[in-house]
Amino acid sequence: MVTTSQTARADGAGTPPGGPGPDGPGSDGVTPSPSYEPMSVKGPALIVLGLAVVILLGGVAAAALSSSSNPSFSIRHVTLDDGATVHLVPATVKLQAIVDNSEPPADIIGNLGVPRESKVTGVQNSDRHTAQFDRTVRLSSQLAQPQVTEAYRRMLHAVGWKVIYEGPAPQGVRGATEILAKRGSADGFYWEVGVVVSPTTPTGSTPYSVEVLETPDGN
Repeated sequence: MVTTSQTARADGAGTPPGGPGPDGPGSDGVTPSPSYEPMSVKGPALIVLGLAVVILLGGVAAAALSSSSNPSFSIRHVTLDDGATVHLVPATVKLQAIVDNSEPPADIIGNLGVPRESKVTGVQNSDRHTAQFDRTVRLSSQLAQPQVTEAYRRMLHAVGWKVIYEGPAPQGVRGATEILAKRGSADGFYWEVGVVVSPTTPTGSTPYSVEVLETPDGN
């Protein structure tokens, strides 16, 4: 008997295993793509968020450190025992002539004030760039000698200096008084401020000087 192609189709003869059919692989003639799951974005997003938080906190810390090491003088005035009000300005306004190469440090010069009405009359550079910082500004005030002395004592106390001496000036004109104060700095040194106030002249002017110097230790 001769088998026809119709018969062969009827009994499945000649059809290779896994051939065309609704359930056979490649039934549509196209190789199926491998299955996959989309990558989660949670991991990268959390990393970016964490970096943002670190940067933010770092900025806040840097601002805090900058603020503490670079203070802005904020005492506007002091009131004396006689009721007089002495208005102050930052030392950087009146003592700018002695500031050189970041000395005195910001936490020293930034914690000093000068009576606003004082006028600069001279500058003395004692260290001459060969020794530890030691420079003096000479000024003149229309306040009386005791008022200048009290104004500096109150101001230095208010901004955290330790007054270590107040009395007759060991050096200077007869009758001069002195305020001596010290303060530690972030540069690792102690700094001193010496204010020598001369007696008020017959014309009502009070000469005085402000010396700023660096010391190797707290002694």
